[in-house]
Amino acid sequence: MKMITYNHAALLPLAALLLVLASCVDYGDATRPVSAKVQLTLPVEFVNGADLSGHTVTLTSGSRTLSAVTDASGVAAFSGIVPDVYDLSASWNLTPEQYAALTGDDVVNEGAVVSGSISNQLISEAGAGDILTLATRLSINRSLVIGKLYYAGSKDNNNKNYLAGRYVELYNQSDAPVNVAGLYLGLLDSGSTPAYSLANLHDLYADTVVMAKQIFRIPADREYWVEPGGTVVITNSAIDHTVNGPMEKNLLQADFECKDQQGRTQNNPATPAMELVYTAFSGISNMNLIQGGPCSVVIFRTDADVTAWQKVYAYGKTKGTQWLMLPVRHIIDGVEVLANKRTGVEVGKKVLLHTVDAGYTNIEATSGYTGEVVYRKSSGRRGSNGHGILKDTNNSSDDFKTSTTIGIREYDE
Repeated sequence: MKMITYNHAALLPLAALLLVLASCVDYGDATRPVSAKVQLTLPVEFVNGADLSGHTVTLTSGSRTLSAVTDASGVAAFSGIVPDVYDLSASWNLTPEQYAALTGDDVVNEGAVVSGSISNQLISEAGAGDILTLATRLSINRSLVIGKLYYAGSKDNNNKNYLAGRYVELYNQSDAPVNVAGLYLGLLDSGSTPAYSLANLHDLYADTVVMAKQIFRIPADREYWVEPGGTVVITNSAIDHTVNGPMEKNLLQADFECKDQQGRTQNNPATPAMELVYTAFSGISNMNLIQGGPCSVVIFRTDADVTAWQKVYAYGKTKGTQWLMLPVRHIIDGVEVLANKRTGVEVGKKVLLHTVDAGYTNIEATSGYTGEVVYRKSSGRRGSNGHGILKDTNNSSDDFKTSTTIGIREYDE
């Protein structure tokens, strides 16, 4: 067998060469701190521009977080960054007033969030001269709105007046689920002569209150979540009304029912009851929606004891019906519904302040019983979850239209 032998003297120069080569490699390059710049770009909806300065941009990699504030050009400059893969993000809030000023949009909302993010962005010395672009988008914080009112009633199978199927429908405009537990529904003064005109409310109460004839409350015994684009249907009778009249709707799946304590309306024991907080009429415990209008409605939230709010007689009166003074500051949404007479819509009988609803809506009939529903139009926009955004310009004359065929939880696309 031939033995292989090594010349150790010959191997020594090779080992020395490798050692010299290794000493020439700068392993510190991998961890040498670098700098980076991030350029914010504004949402396309900001047609009136915006101040790009003062917004915080954050770089995150594991437990490592760095932040920098943008300059007047919208650039956030970072230094001393350990080369790595980072997530970039920026976010700031807008008030409703800021949103309107920046977008020129009169959609009523609770403000908005501007945000942007980039995942898995490599930041290294090789790209130190580059400016990273962080595009932002707009997400509107929309509150619940009154989406639909059915108060007209219809003719039943025997051509008699039918009013049992009336309902109010709320719509979740927001991009997140909303808990409606404890939400209040208020029905305003609907007399042939308003208890308080808008002039009276202005002169006596500086436009700080409206007058309610009934207040109902969604129970707060548990959480009641409504998904984005979801609805809340509140009715007087949660039954299938289609069996009684050709223009009525199936309300078996209504969410809440204003129970009739007098037993004149069929109620559904399986449907949760709305709490009756106040009624100006002791003999009426369900929603007193007038078939021809007016039927102005508001929704509001408060932690106050509503039953302790001041009650007043009609303007200039010292007896008779008492109205509950509802502070405007608590109102989330309101819809002015007026009667349509042969002489035209009774605009002079408006009772909802212009700050809540600058316009009004109405059915086409002059006395009701036509199956007409007033419902909020589609804005043509979509929320971040893909749900439709309804038109909400704080003017029901523009935001609503009527239909005799649209169903519950349905809206135009």
